[in-house]
This record gives sequence, C-alpha cells and structure tokens, in this order.
Amino acid sequence: MTLGKNYNHLRSDIDQLLIKKLEISKFPATLIDAIKYIFINKGKKVRAILLAESCALFDVEYTKILNVALALECVHSYSLIHDDLPAMDDDDYRRGVLTLHKKYDEATAILAGDALISLAFELISDDEALSAGCRLQLINNLAVYSGGNGMVGGQILDLGLKPAEVSIENIREMQQMKTGDLFCFAFTAGPIIAGYGSDDQDKLFEFGKLFGLVFQISDDLIDVESTLAEAGKYVNKDQNMDKATYVGHYGIKEAKKLMLSYIEESKVVLEKYGSKAEPLIGLCESLSNRKS
Repeated sequence: MTLGKNYNHLRSDIDQLLIKKLEISKFPATLIDAIKYIFINKGKKVRAILLAESCALFDVEYTKILNVALALECVHSYSLIHDDLPAMDDDDYRRGVLTLHKKYDEATAILAGDALISLAFELISDDEALSAGCRLQLINNLAVYSGGNGMVGGQILDLGLKPAEVSIENIREMQQMKTGDLFCFAFTAGPIIAGYGSDDQDKLFEFGKLFGLVFQISDDLIDVESTLAEAGKYVNKDQNMDKATYVGHYGIKEAKKLMLSYIEESKVVLEKYGSKAEPLIGLCESLSNRKS
C-alpha cells in the first residue's frame, strides 16, 4: 500500500491505537492523562510516517505496521519528555504547548517517559501479525538505536561537547547517535517486516543515516532562523547553551550547502528502487524547507 500524502489518517490511527492500549492498561489515571497530553494530537509523527513509507516501498500491508509505528513514536516521545527536563535542555514548550514537566511536575514527566519506552517494546513483542523472528529483530534494533549505543549515548555526548573543543567528526557522530539512529530504525523496519535480506536493510540504513544528517542540519537552522510561533518551542537555544552544531561549525550558508549535498547522496542510495522510492526522497527533500 502506498500512503501518498494521506498522513493525517496515519496520525489518527496511531493516536487511536495508543488510546485503546491505555484504556485496557492498568496505568494510574494521572499517568494516562500525562501521556495523552503530550502524545494525542501532538507532533507530526514524522518517524511513523517514515516507517510507513519504508514499508510501502516493500509492499507491506498497512495493518501490519501500526503497532511498530506506535512503538517508534512512543520511544521518540519518551526521549522528548526527558530531553525537556531541567537537567537536560530545560525547555518550557514542546509542540506548541507547555512541556510535560511544566504542565505536571518533573516526577510525572520522568515516569511518563519510562512508561512510554516500556510500552514500545510491549507493542512489538505482542504483535502477532509479525513473525517471532521479525519481532526479535525489531526489538533488538529498537533497543540498540534508542539506548547507550544510539540515542541515549548521543545525548550524553551532546551534553559534553563544546564548540571550541570538537571537530565536525565529533558533531556528526553525536548527531547520528542522538537523532539519526531512530530514523535508521524507521527505514530498516520496511525490509525487515517484508522479509527482505541484508542488502535492502543496508540500503535503507544508509538512507536513514543521510536523512538523519539532513534532519539535524534543518533542526539547527530552525534554531537560528525560526520563531517560537513557527517552531513551537524556544529558539536560539543552541548558541545560548553553547552547543556544538553544524550551523555553529560551518555557518548558515555552508550548512545549507552541506544539507543539500546529503539530499543528493540520499537519492543515489535509493536508485535501485526507481520511482517507488519517490515518496521517501520527497520527504528528505522537504526537510530543506521545514520551519518546525
């Protein structure tokens, strides 16, 4: 199934699936309310969209992707909740509303994040539409890409890197782990669920790395070129917090040129798939114009 541009349908399906899961859970009411506040009708669900388009590239049935797509968005939301805490980026706004620790309190935010990442692995492990081997590979990949070897490790590096002390290689490694690895999970999920081998998985992994670089540069640009109203969060924070970024290292003009070069590289990676890869390429190209 090709999703085309019908992404609101996907977002709605993911929200409704989470609501259903929460309704049959034994989560305390405060925890359910906190999760709904930060997740339902919030965010663009970009990672779920990327996963869906990757699955469409390999002709995976739409109904087979929803639990995995929700799992990925649960991990992403958990990471944002924790990233916004005072001990990390100390943000007051996310997705155009107060961050979870500002709406509730820090303890509730931490526990909501913990519940979301636990739910993510439960969603995949309980998904009987997928083979046991497929579930195992997805769970392993999600654990690696979201943990100390991936997103969490990248966050630690981000907290310690200072612009005056790092090379572009340091920045690229940090951003690949912190941001790019979850994109790699999204893109490799397609060939894994469809039962394709390492060649296709490697192609989509490489595309995910390039997509992550493009996304991160666009994110850095948003921080210096966008507004609170456009971005839905405070801007100019990277410079104020002395963070190592592509824009800080190269400047705006050169960072934009680098972003466009990565987009061109991404097209080459997916050449073998021809026109079927156009939705993925289009999503990558769209990053060069994003405002939030």
